[in-house]
Amino acid sequence: MNFINIKKRGLGLAVMLIAVLSFGCGKYLDQKPSDSLTRQEFFKNEADANAAMIGVYDALQGCVTQFLSWGEYRGDLISPTIQSTTNYPYYEAFSSDNTTNISSASDWSAVYKMIGRANIVIESVPGIVGADQNFTQAKSDAIVGQARFLRALGYFYLVRTFKEVPLILSASSNDDVNFRLPKSSADVILDQIETDLSFAEGVVPAQYSTDQATRGTATKGAINALQTDVYLWRAKYQQAVDASQKLLNNSLYTLVPGSNWFSLFAQKNTSESIFEVQYDYKISETNGLRGVSGNFIVNPGLVSSYTIEQDKTRGLNYTYVNAGSNVFWKYTGLSVNGTTNIGRPTDDPDFIIYRLADVMLLRAEALTHLGVTQKQEAIDIINAIRTRAGIANYVGVDGSASTALLQSYVLKERGLELAMEGKRWFDLVREATNDNNPDLLINAVALSRTVAERALIRSRIIDPRSWYLPILSTELNKNPLLVQNPYYL
Repeated sequence: MNFINIKKRGLGLAVMLIAVLSFGCGKYLDQKPSDSLTRQEFFKNEADANAAMIGVYDALQGCVTQFLSWGEYRGDLISPTIQSTTNYPYYEAFSSDNTTNISSASDWSAVYKMIGRANIVIESVPGIVGADQNFTQAKSDAIVGQARFLRALGYFYLVRTFKEVPLILSASSNDDVNFRLPKSSADVILDQIETDLSFAEGVVPAQYSTDQATRGTATKGAINALQTDVYLWRAKYQQAVDASQKLLNNSLYTLVPGSNWFSLFAQKNTSESIFEVQYDYKISETNGLRGVSGNFIVNPGLVSSYTIEQDKTRGLNYTYVNAGSNVFWKYTGLSVNGTTNIGRPTDDPDFIIYRLADVMLLRAEALTHLGVTQKQEAIDIINAIRTRAGIANYVGVDGSASTALLQSYVLKERGLELAMEGKRWFDLVREATNDNNPDLLINAVALSRTVAERALIRSRIIDPRSWYLPILSTELNKNPLLVQNPYYL
């Protein structure tokens, strides 16, 4: 089912369902919706199931600002235009006043809204089988698989950002379910993510009828990408390699040519895209990515890396432009033409969650932890990405190189390739944690700041517990079973 096209036709059932499901995280956690249209009245046929799934994708659109901020703003690739708690969540995360200053950084309500809608689909859609003779078990499974993929995606962002969060798997309109839940451990949440993805992989299609639907809807490729990321986060290196191999074997995904690299952002749904959140200003689907980009400049260390590498494919006028200062261009640019770059006139850039180069480099990181042959493949992958960028390959290094050296190559390449795509902070936390090397993150972040800032920043991130955000006081007040993350007690 092509949900993207259904959505563009403005299906009325989706509007009704969204009215039922559009309640914030607090309400989701502690009460059922009061709208007169109940789930029992709604979920009667295939059209209802499709409309419900549209509601989950709508909620995903509301998550991208947090996805970007949680994955990027505390890393070493950006600098603030002004150092304030509003525009620089790095400082908010370590504020002593966790009742006011951390709200924009720690607000998880949009993600729980998506999870809440996914739970309703997962619980309600199977009941339509039998009630609608055209709605087969296979159709039901495919829709539930998409919802379980999006639930897994939401929880993966939450567990990487907060480490422990309430694991809510039941639909919110059931009075018998207690939504004032304590936090679950990271391992319990990650186990559930793996379970959801395993189910989804077996039931969702490999592609849909259009490129937009294939890149913007849950597919086997999107699931394999998320599995690769999850396994790597858990240091399950062989499983990460196996999941990524499925994606590399999928002919739907190819790297765009280096000469067309910026099309990844200026255009939408390219051959490299695996899963991207879709927006279209013509149907009032917009986001704040252009404005958010204006709050930051490119860190001088990243500019230096592009310059030293002579990276003219991804550097100046591509990842960033010089507009009095070096500002990010991925969400604000429409075309590149030197001094006459053309900016995007509308607030509807897509947000790419996974693309092929990203997963290739995740695979390379996993391979660095395995044998000599696998390490050689890691080098080959890194060099393939560099070749696409038109920069020199690594020579004189082979599979006998140390894991630490090869990981440094992967981390550098991910910075050059994926800057401002919401990946960097998670990359640093993952490598520092898996390798029991906190200095990797501490040094990367501290050295990216001014000399005057470094001592203070080191003192704030020397404890790995501080790498996870605090829970908002409003959430703690609503749910007495929640306990603040240890660093902030």
